[in-house]
Amino acid sequence: MPKTTMGRIWKGENLPDSAALFPLSDILQVSPRWLLYGGNARSFVDAPDIDWVTLPVHDLARITGSDRGAAIDAMPIRRGWIDRKLRDTDDLWLAEMPNDLLGDIAGEGDILVCKDIEPRESELIDGSVYIVMLNEQPIIRRITFEAHAILLSTSSGRLPPIRVPRAEPPALDGSIRPVARVLGALTLTAL
Repeated sequence: MPKTTMGRIWKGENLPDSAALFPLSDILQVSPRWLLYGGNARSFVDAPDIDWVTLPVHDLARITGSDRGAAIDAMPIRRGWIDRKLRDTDDLWLAEMPNDLLGDIAGEGDILVCKDIEPRESELIDGSVYIVMLNEQPIIRRITFEAHAILLSTSSGRLPPIRVPRAEPPALDGSIRPVARVLGALTLTAL
């Protein structure tokens, strides 16, 4: 289901079509009647074992070196999913994947679950994916440590890796600055 369609359903502007009604009610653990009419039907907000966290959605193009800018939207995510998959709910935010350069992580248009980090090399985890400011432009790359460099790469192979020399003591070059670690991705699929 396209993200915009889900947003309109969530805001009450549209109703789910018949093909999406039952799968959506299963995913949200609510009755189809509640999805269509609301009211006294079992509410997913009140359903047992369900707790929702609303995460801000940010536009990657608006990120600057020190600021994500104002959220452009918000998206509810089940706390249980976050706890099971990510084990952390602090400082999380969402952004749309702008391309498919890291297809093993997310495709273009998928929703990235991001966590703020301090821009220090000691905060980085070898092999993890980060949003990095490169010459004041946000890029998404996998970080790998080499003996004398930090390698920023994609999984698509369409772009050559970026090598950033490591300093002694370990410090990041001023031209790159990690902003957030990408913890996971959500794919909205049309039903």
